[in-house]
Amino acid sequence: MTRNGHTSALRDGEIVTESAGSAEPKHPIGSVDNAIRLLLLLRDRPSIRVSEASEELGVAQSTAHRLLAMFEHYGLVQKNAQAKSYAPGPTLLTLGLSVVRHDLRAQLRPIIRSLVELADETCSMLALEGVDTIFLDAVECDRPVRTTSRVGLVRPANCTSGGKALLAELSTEEILRRYPREEIPGVTEFSIRSRTALLAELAHIREIGYAVGNRENEPDIWAIARVVHAPDGTGVCALSLSCPVQRHTPEKEAELAALLAGAVARAEALSR
Repeated sequence: MTRNGHTSALRDGEIVTESAGSAEPKHPIGSVDNAIRLLLLLRDRPSIRVSEASEELGVAQSTAHRLLAMFEHYGLVQKNAQAKSYAPGPTLLTLGLSVVRHDLRAQLRPIIRSLVELADETCSMLALEGVDTIFLDAVECDRPVRTTSRVGLVRPANCTSGGKALLAELSTEEILRRYPREEIPGVTEFSIRSRTALLAELAHIREIGYAVGNRENEPDIWAIARVVHAPDGTGVCALSLSCPVQRHTPEKEAELAALLAGAVARAEALSR
């Protein structure tokens, strides 16, 4: 792993910031170096144990524990006492969100606005962060009864249409790594709560090209999503259209799927 300079990159369907260049810093500071390397480790996995951090950084477990405790203090990680591990915390998610939000919002906002006019439903843009999805942007439709903006909200990826669409971009091996246990968290009684069911759902999404969320994130909301790909084929974000579940019909689903396909094609053309 190189550690000097940074570039934007795509990895496993996620927007990440990775190191570039091979030169070592002229005046390295050991503690800062370890902290940055620990952050990069958190970028590549959903959680980390003290023993794993110790081994990866080449430091004593007591040192790794102090680093993680400091990260926890500032909200960069959150501790799972039961699993004895640390996962990315709200501050880290917010930092990542701030990096991607401005560029993507500026590029895709005109396309999102046009899509909302055509679909007459609310459109959201979501990104994948580990096993969560982050709502990066949204444009509401003008209907009196509509889905409102969820910008900034973090939800389990298995509970949102955009999250499931982005997870479907990953390999089965990567899904198993991110979900090491059979039981997975849900939000409503309709949420997918097992890894087996999630794998089946992702296989179906790959077949039809889009994901549906039927009351899985909110009990009265139906949503549909497609992934926007970078030129190299990796998923960069998802666009979703959502509406009150009472407005959903098979005909409407087909119509919105087609509109999303057109919007995604226009979005992907921007980076060619």
